[in-house]
Amino acid sequence: PGKCQLIADFMDDFKKATGKGCPVGYGRSSQSTAAAGAAEMNEPPDTADRPLAVDPHAVTVTKTADLDVHPGEAVPDSAIPATGRGNSEDGQQWLNPSPYQLHRALKRKGKPIEKEDSYSVADVHEMVVLQSWNCIMEYENLYKNSCGDSKLARFEGRDGDYSLKARFLNMIGVNLPFDRHDWTVDRCGTEVKYVIDYYDSNNTYWIDARPIGIRGAIDRARLILLKMSRGQSPW
Repeated sequence: PGKCQLIADFMDDFKKATGKGCPVGYGRSSQSTAAAGAAEMNEPPDTADRPLAVDPHAVTVTKTADLDVHPGEAVPDSAIPATGRGNSEDGQQWLNPSPYQLHRALKRKGKPIEKEDSYSVADVHEMVVLQSWNCIMEYENLYKNSCGDSKLARFEGRDGDYSLKARFLNMIGVNLPFDRHDWTVDRCGTEVKYVIDYYDSNNTYWIDARPIGIRGAIDRARLILLKMSRGQSPW
């Protein structure tokens, strides 16, 4: 399968605001929330792991929906299961950033946006992260009966390091992806690497997430056949 879960057209606003690549770098600590200035000082520097850092000594993103805090500092309830090295306080989840965390990250990167815009940018960021996970889960669900729940072990942003598939598609007229991430999933103790390319073409955005290697190629074929047997488009 190729295109997975088309992204809404308001991705334009996110891409214009953030430029190429994912803007956030954050990880684990005991910080829950603070005034914007103090939080900016306490947040870790951006790393190659964006936006889901794995440094156990970095700063934690803490869920704040139940706390009496400014909405701009509130972390969304959505989460991706982790293997104990996530950015939640217990390390069992990867949490999305709050609007002001995104605002501060973009400021550090020299791509500042207005604070009021950070809410919509955070919404789109959350949507893209969750859709990326949903794309991965299409493959992981092939093993659900025998393996149970898969978890995200590691995450790396590789903007500008184009995959072989992306280079081939570019040769036949498809735009190069505006970002790339590599996610490593723990499947019953076995690590499975996924390459995720993020495309835009004629104001349409899509995610191309797929497992790599021989087993990954077999799973891609299995998913195509499964979708065709259900009368669904394999793409």
